[in-house]
Amino acid sequence: MRKIEVIGKIALGPGARSAREPNRIATSGTSRTAREHAVYWRVATAIIALALGFAGSAILTREVSHPASEAMRRAALRMVSAEEAVAARRQALGIPLDSALDPYRTGLIGVESSILTTTVGDIVAKRTVASTAFAALVVRYFHDLGLAPGETVAVGSSGSFPGALLAVLAACAETGVQPIVITSIGASEFGANLEGLSNAEMMAAAHDAGVLPYLPTAISPGGDGDRGVSSLYRLEPSDDLARYARSLAARLNIPFIGGSDYESSFIAHLAVYERKAPIAVFINIGGADINFGTDSASLSLKPGLIRPQPRKLERGRASGRYGVHYGGLLDYYLAKGIPVIHFLNIKGLALQTGIPVDGDPYAPIPASILNERKTPVWPVGLGLILAFAALAIRKPLG
Repeated sequence: MRKIEVIGKIALGPGARSAREPNRIATSGTSRTAREHAVYWRVATAIIALALGFAGSAILTREVSHPASEAMRRAALRMVSAEEAVAARRQALGIPLDSALDPYRTGLIGVESSILTTTVGDIVAKRTVASTAFAALVVRYFHDLGLAPGETVAVGSSGSFPGALLAVLAACAETGVQPIVITSIGASEFGANLEGLSNAEMMAAAHDAGVLPYLPTAISPGGDGDRGVSSLYRLEPSDDLARYARSLAARLNIPFIGGSDYESSFIAHLAVYERKAPIAVFINIGGADINFGTDSASLSLKPGLIRPQPRKLERGRASGRYGVHYGGLLDYYLAKGIPVIHFLNIKGLALQTGIPVDGDPYAPIPASILNERKTPVWPVGLGLILAFAALAIRKPLG
């Protein structure tokens, strides 16, 4: 019997499998499959936890009043009063309001052609920017930029969008931000292009009524190269615009600058602003050459708040103390790392911010300006914790 057992063991041979080896193989395969399933469920649990965290954050997002909402409302009301002051000045001058062009009787809509007209214009844009919601929008921009009372903003304005200028000044009055305004007298069609109601004279009307405490710091003629030449209202170019701007500056006792060429006018404008430095923001209103520039690259800028981005500028050349940028003062300040508020492509800006295009200028301020979205972060944080736990905690197997 013992021999049989020995023979049996020899017969199996060294490479033969024992009777229990298949069970070990089966057990090993089962363990590996279990581990794979466990990894799958841990990953799935982590993904589900993250998804629930983001979904919870989105569901709990809510609209709340912007911290500057009360200042926005006050600025809009101040702009209403400014427009009323301009309309009253217009009536006193005997200039009738055209209900077809200005159905809400803002007084800000000019005529198609005059000696102050420099370029073609879109009347829908002129009516749109008369909305007092733009004053609220500027307050929001100031808040988002962290401007404090007493800080200085440089305002370069053509006469093309008088509503934007009143909006900026109303916002300044309600926030304590100090504007340094250089306004050119030239305007596009239907802008501030009426004799007696140029941009500077609208500011004076609101100032005299006690609504806005500001007058222009300087006046320039505007037009091509800021030389005050326009050919839209007659067959041959005329210097009527330049002569009007110069006489208006003398009448208001405000310095007159510009009128020679682009380079000298650029330096004169910049010198006015730099005397009040530091400048926290540059605000461009309209398409005056000195402010907006003379090269096509400026056309690519989106309207609204523009924060400076690192970039290589090749459009400027040195001239005296300052670099003369053919992208205008807007380009100059962006190159210095100073943000810009850009009022051009008014209809695009209105659509971007929720302001109705060609709507009632005295309608309530859109909620998109008055409110902000508050998104809680704790659901995402909780989801991350649960996802980490699902991936990190491993239950011993077997």
